Amino acid sequence: MKKFLSILLAGAMLGVLSMVLTGCNVVTERKMKTMTEKALEEKYNEKFECIQVYGQNPSGASNAICYPVNDRALMFDATIYPDGTLGYDCYPNSIAAKYFSNEFDDALRDIWGRHFTYCYKRSGIIDDEETARKIMNGEFTLEYYFNHFKETYTDDNTMLAYYTICVDSSKINVSYDEEWDAISDALSGVYEIGLSYGTQLYFTVNIYFVPSDVYEECMNYFKDNAEVRSNLEEMIEGYPEREHHRQIVFDINSSENKFSPTKEEYIELRKDID
Repeated sequence: MKKFLSILLAGAMLGVLSMVLTGCNVVTERKMKTMTEKALEEKYNEKFECIQVYGQNPSGASNAICYPVNDRALMFDATIYPDGTLGYDCYPNSIAAKYFSNEFDDALRDIWGRHFTYCYKRSGIIDDEETARKIMNGEFTLEYYFNHFKETYTDDNTMLAYYTICVDSSKINVSYDEEWDAISDALSGVYEIGLSYGTQLYFTVNIYFVPSDVYEECMNYFKDNAEVRSNLEEMIEGYPEREHHRQIVFDINSSENKFSPTKEEYIELRKDID
């Protein structure tokens, strides 16, 4: 019994020592999280929740994953310096990207049933004070976003966006033919939105067709991550070696009359996945 108590006491002491040694890191991360939320609230005059603050780049800034408390789907990444100053944030980009996601979802809702769409608009970070005022005053629109991007950040009339789409394949009740038609129409509709504001949108669209259990895992992953383009693929396809083939990639560049894969290629890929 004495030996058991000695082991138990030693374990408790080690646990306390571990908490003491790591306590500073925990407090620091909590403080950085609070500072990020405060800086975002001051900038946009609304409440934010930061899921995590992690890492530190050579400039001393840490990465943060945050979202406005009234809409978790608007998750975005940001950076925060130790003095509480924001490096950058992708909140305006996330708002604009949601317009694209909604347009796509409205077109595919009856075709796919249960699916998840995340549009990540990372080219050209627009996070200046004028844009923040537009968001605060409810005046942030796609027209402003496209025009401000061209007038302030670039002379180019092109913009790049990424779609990550996860589909519960058990809920699909249409033909591959109908799927491709719906995807084509949806992406063409989004492209037309860009053209209406004088911008050519380029897309990389990653679509994953997964069974119900994997779909649930994907949803759980998204709850904790704003950046979904990298690790999500590893989780779905297998890591470190590719175990599955569940992904179809669309590349959209209408200025070069490019829309791949073709319907015939898509049908063959879908057969392979199923």
